[in-house]
Amino acid sequence: MNRSLKRNIVRAFRVLLLLVVIVLASCDRRPLEVIVDDEVAVKLVSHWSTNYVPIYGEKPNGMTAIFWNEATGERRTVSTNDSVTTLSLPVGTYQIILFSDTYSDYEPYMNFYDVQSYEKMAARTTEYNTRNWDSGITYINYPDPIGAVTDRITITEEMLMQDTIFIPFERYRDNGYKYDIDGRNSDYVIHEHPYPMTVTLYVKAKIKRRQLIQDLEASLSGLADGFYLSKVNRTSESGIVKLHTWDRWKKTAIGLPVDSMGYICDSIGSFGLPYGKELISERMAEDNILSFYITLVNGDVLQFSYNVGKNITYLTPKGEEARIRYREDLYNLKLEIDLPEDIILPPVPDSRSGAGFDAKVDEWEDGGTIDMGGF
Repeated sequence: MNRSLKRNIVRAFRVLLLLVVIVLASCDRRPLEVIVDDEVAVKLVSHWSTNYVPIYGEKPNGMTAIFWNEATGERRTVSTNDSVTTLSLPVGTYQIILFSDTYSDYEPYMNFYDVQSYEKMAARTTEYNTRNWDSGITYINYPDPIGAVTDRITITEEMLMQDTIFIPFERYRDNGYKYDIDGRNSDYVIHEHPYPMTVTLYVKAKIKRRQLIQDLEASLSGLADGFYLSKVNRTSESGIVKLHTWDRWKKTAIGLPVDSMGYICDSIGSFGLPYGKELISERMAEDNILSFYITLVNGDVLQFSYNVGKNITYLTPKGEEARIRYREDLYNLKLEIDLPEDIILPPVPDSRSGAGFDAKVDEWEDGGTIDMGGF
């Protein structure tokens, strides 16, 4: 290679080097960075005082929220003992189910089924049998108070860029995943107002010679066994509920105790009437059967059964009968069954030990207005 060619190569290299220096000097370069979080921080706030507390009287112990990614089917669940929680979500559209407390709080009286599916997820009461006269009957348990709500949100690319954390590579290399990003604040807040999913059902019967009852058992058929959380609707399946033991019934006299008329009343928590049976126009009388199994003081046993499907009414919180036209009208309402017929007990002698010398009978409450649970 001659000297002239060498000089030309050196000059060209110097010119190229000079151009690189000029370009680099003219750019405002961003330091090399690493994205340490490509999800958006979402704050979830549940307002229990709006719908839940007026019915149940107190806030739940916490909440559980489930997020389903519509595109990928990925499911994220978060539980907290508070009414506020934060989680991170990647870009996408999510269907949300939020309910009070946690799965384990409802055991053993209620379980959750098909929790992997937004459409099918349901809360259902568990079943049990007794060893008494009704050993062939399967009952469903009373559900614990539960509130739920559904929602749908979208996490966009714009939200991601606003919420993404960029860390200089040198700092990331030194700290790695130990770098603290939990302290950041998110401007994206979801406010939810869950609805009560259980109702109080009142049973009232007019009865003659109530003081002759030694023991009473009662049941009611045709009550919903659960609800679908994504629809916030009761299940169409139903079961039989056993009412409280006799000592928990309220008794109210009308007139003197001997051969008098009076009322017996009980109240239970339930999911109410099954889907498709909420409106009175959708119900047949035999859809709900109220049964009594009464042991008298002389040992006789009597059974009474009544078709009450057309005798179930809805009450407002003030105790007024509510006119129901649509299923959306059912929130915050209570159910009452007023027995269509009087129960007449026969006059029998008290064969219990000491009955002939002890004229004392179970105390009746004062006559007048029946206490229906604080209406």
